[in-house]
Amino acid sequence: MHIGIVGLGYVGAPLAAAFADADFPVTGYDVDDARIDSLRATRTLVAEPAGGATGTESAGGAGGTEPPVYTTDPDSLTACDVIVTAVPTPLTGESSPDLSRVRAAGRTIGERLTAGTTVVLESTVYPGATRGEFVPEIEDASGFRLGADFEVGYSPERIDPGSDRRLETTTKPVSASSTATRSMLAALYGEVVGDVHLAPSIEAAEAAKCLENAQRDVDIAFVNQFAMACSGIDWLDHEEVLAVADSKWNFRRYEPGLVEGHCIPIDPYFLAHAIEREGGETSLIREARAVNESVVDHVGSLTVEAFEQRRERVGGGGGERLLAVGLAYKPDTDDVRSNAKRRLFDGLREADIEPIGYDPHVDPDAATEEFGIEVRPELDVSDVAGVLALTAHDRFDDLAVEDLVGDLPESPVVVDTTGRLEAPADADVIYRRL
Repeated sequence: MHIGIVGLGYVGAPLAAAFADADFPVTGYDVDDARIDSLRATRTLVAEPAGGATGTESAGGAGGTEPPVYTTDPDSLTACDVIVTAVPTPLTGESSPDLSRVRAAGRTIGERLTAGTTVVLESTVYPGATRGEFVPEIEDASGFRLGADFEVGYSPERIDPGSDRRLETTTKPVSASSTATRSMLAALYGEVVGDVHLAPSIEAAEAAKCLENAQRDVDIAFVNQFAMACSGIDWLDHEEVLAVADSKWNFRRYEPGLVEGHCIPIDPYFLAHAIEREGGETSLIREARAVNESVVDHVGSLTVEAFEQRRERVGGGGGERLLAVGLAYKPDTDDVRSNAKRRLFDGLREADIEPIGYDPHVDPDAATEEFGIEVRPELDVSDVAGVLALTAHDRFDDLAVEDLVGDLPESPVVVDTTGRLEAPADADVIYRRL
């Protein structure tokens, strides 16, 4: 069985490697010429990180005999028996699902579709979108009809950067347009994942993907709202409260902080979109999103207020530099996809504070492109007036405020969003924490 992968990013690339390692012939297609050139040159694929930053692994290495064929030629999909689509699904400027790349992938596949092929979607979409937006593009481009000439499946990705969860240890939901197709896909995915969960319908699998992250969004929003409320109450410390509550057997502890990445900040909007189209109520989902998005403004306000206090002490009218320590959206990864940090840095610049960055895990050029800031290769505080701790990498576990402010000028600012730094003993340090 020849497997085609459309989209070779964080989801598609490891999947292509896994199928190749399982001895399937694999064709990996992407529109990004540079991406394909890199894969061809190194014969490696982005691997799922196991407890650390993203690395590389041989495609078709451990068990496979041939690596995937990487190409920008969509005609190569004609030879594939199963075509898996894993393209990005961001939001529009109005926080609505943007499925333009899913529709484009459907057209590309449809124009090359061979009768009898099964097309699988792994991209996160709102419930109903596989049949409502993906399939119509395939049908219109191919002239084929679902169920008569081709079948479709939906299997939501479950990638967890920075953890030890990998494809071969993950339970993968699988759904399809027919029972026979679902059984075939379950057997296929069973070759590369830890376990397969048979979803009763495509729509159930689509909704489950969104619900999983919407639930986490609600839980984190609850803790974020509590922590921000405690910041205005002198006699109540949210960390002390969480420590006490955590002693109860059924308390689920979440840490307050920025909610970032491509899943939790986005998937709830997909779920709300589908429910509201049917006249359903999503006030809790929407409120959780609003709370978590407000954390960016809260951190920005803490930082600006700290610098205003510093200006009152030492004089000056602004223009200070601030070192943002930790740029990846998640600890111990190199993934810089973070709209929250981009918004935060933009807000600081508007307040006449110039953010610069440092992160030992990320590529400085990628971070500069993502955030529009200077990114340093080392933890250098020689010419800044403050430090903003953003990502709790394990490598920062031993960092103390005293380590950060040793070379800083009078009345340095330290703002901690990670909860890892102890309050400084030196009263000259202007310290704030989320």
